[in-house]
Amino acid sequence: MFSRTNFKKRILFVGIPDMAYIGIDGLLMSGVNIVGVMGPKKDHNMYEDFKTFILSRGLNFLEFNELDEPELVQKIKDLNVDAAVVCSYNYKIPKVLMEATRDGFINVHPSMLPKYRGGNPYTRVIMNGETETGVTVHFMDEGFDTGDIIAQKPYHIHSKATMGTIFNELNYIGIELLLQVLQAYETQPLPRIAQPKGHFVSGNGLGAKEVFINYDKPAEEIERFIRSLNPFILASTTFRGNLMKIMKAEVASDAFCVPHPAGTVAKIEDDKFFIATSKGLLVPTVLQFGSFFIGDSKDFIRIVNPKIGEEFK
Repeated sequence: MFSRTNFKKRILFVGIPDMAYIGIDGLLMSGVNIVGVMGPKKDHNMYEDFKTFILSRGLNFLEFNELDEPELVQKIKDLNVDAAVVCSYNYKIPKVLMEATRDGFINVHPSMLPKYRGGNPYTRVIMNGETETGVTVHFMDEGFDTGDIIAQKPYHIHSKATMGTIFNELNYIGIELLLQVLQAYETQPLPRIAQPKGHFVSGNGLGAKEVFINYDKPAEEIERFIRSLNPFILASTTFRGNLMKIMKAEVASDAFCVPHPAGTVAKIEDDKFFIATSKGLLVPTVLQFGSFFIGDSKDFIRIVNPKIGEEFK
């Protein structure tokens, strides 16, 4: 996947799993000169695992409590860093840290900026029915995903794509694009294309209430929503007071059954059940019902025994 090059530029790597794991190994296999690695803060739940991973690669792991602490800034200056590269980082990089490198911080963002700035463009593009997304490598500034663009690569969204499939594929596309940028950076200054001003569709993460299914929407839109949260977040609903997660669903026409209110069981067959929506029927195929079981529609019918007219909320 990655061809090896003799890199001279001194690169600081900044990231948090899981993209950071792919990024580190991709850059190492390609010969990038990584002089230090910044991971999560010490109170992060992935701190110890990530530290162990970095040390196992023989890399210089930089520990810190706050990103603007003078000790960390001085460490970066002492490393004589040409540029920092960022692969998934949910902390805001302070200006004082950016200025501790020669040419600043370069971020890999999984969307075609300026569209879908924010922490979860993977989910948002599927929810919104997009057919294309991509990766942007850009300089970081004091905003969120607003810095000058260096390079972009589009990606076609498959009709059955999930959050997980887009996440994995864009990670590899992102590292390949980053390597192309770093190879060019070895011999020449990087291009800077200012992002246009204005309002653009957001790629922000979802709030706790946003992960629940709204049955007043069409079944086709709900099916996209379910895919957009699979497998890292999962779409939620409740049935008989129990939390239920739906990992996968299909869409069916409601022409063959008596109309029912949105969110209620409209039809039950031997191996599947149908939930009414504002347009069409939703057919869950893979689900988790409370702490009772993870299974398919047939398991749900056999164990839970739903009745026509019962409500999902």
